[in-house]
Amino acid sequence: MIYDILVIGGGIAGCVSAYFLKKEGFLVALVEKDEICSKASLAAGAFLSPKIALPSPYRDYVNEALKFSLDFYEKNFPSSFKKCPLFKMPYDESDEDRLKRYEKYLNIEYQKDNKGYIFKDAGLVDPKEICEKLTENIDILKFEVKEIERTKNFFKIGKIFAKKIVVATGSEKIFDIPYIKTKEILGYRYDAEFDGMDKLDKNFHKKASISAFFRGKSVIGATHIRKKSCLDLLKAAKTDKFSLLKKANEIIDLQNLKILKIYTGSRLCTFDYFPILGEIVDFKETLKKYPSIVKGAKIPPSSFAIYDNIYIHTALASRGFVLAPYNAKMLSDFLKYGKSIDFNLSTHKRFIKFVRKN
Repeated sequence: MIYDILVIGGGIAGCVSAYFLKKEGFLVALVEKDEICSKASLAAGAFLSPKIALPSPYRDYVNEALKFSLDFYEKNFPSSFKKCPLFKMPYDESDEDRLKRYEKYLNIEYQKDNKGYIFKDAGLVDPKEICEKLTENIDILKFEVKEIERTKNFFKIGKIFAKKIVVATGSEKIFDIPYIKTKEILGYRYDAEFDGMDKLDKNFHKKASISAFFRGKSVIGATHIRKKSCLDLLKAAKTDKFSLLKKANEIIDLQNLKILKIYTGSRLCTFDYFPILGEIVDFKETLKKYPSIVKGAKIPPSSFAIYDNIYIHTALASRGFVLAPYNAKMLSDFLKYGKSIDFNLSTHKRFIKFVRKN
């Protein structure tokens, strides 16, 4: 069989990309070497929260994506989604002052509380169930992609042929892309029980996050651990090496706490936090075509050489379930209708920045 589009990667980026592309009438398959939602996406707390910050392109992008994704989950997967407010609590007096300075710049609805701020547009999802529902009508092929072979008219991966490819693996290493610089952030989270959790109707965030009561449990998460080669992440989670529960106890007194399940994973993040989406600029061919770009020549990004029919959707960091649906819709609109992709997410921006610095 020859697919219109083959999506590589079964996390939230790949699953929701396949979903929107299928909706647009493409014949789509998804390749995943493990189970759907088995790594970083499974370890995510899957909190849907706004970005609380001074005005910036990234803040505005996140909050626009949040509006889209809350609506998307509520309309399409209501049983796997819980809309509930976020109660944001300052870390300390300094953080309280910082949040006060932000008040006049906030572009999202909020209420003041004597201990913090309540944002009504927030929620959480069941990550595994969402990914499984997104791919219910998608062909799922279980094998590891080691090589992508380009034939005259198609791509060949294993025994599968496709006209286009979307790389959504959480890693850009399938290609040699020197201008994409990323870092890995490790994390763990717990499914938990504790006294009074069934009364929780909000998500809470301070130095840790505690979810509203959902599916008979509460989620405790929000570790952001810089990658360490010698770190045994599962052992760290079992011993709570990074004091997640201590931080959670500063929010709620977790009486009779019982850890039901532990999840661990790593997330890919860019240094400006924007994900990577869309076409992939061909580094060597573009420099060969426009060598003056290194000296600052202003070449229209639309003129850059690209890898034909290969696209990318990755580096969602800790906001995967907020950003992925918004990005995936943008990607499907680009492939179906030629609509533009936010320049901040593009490889074109990263290519320009890289060649002018190097």
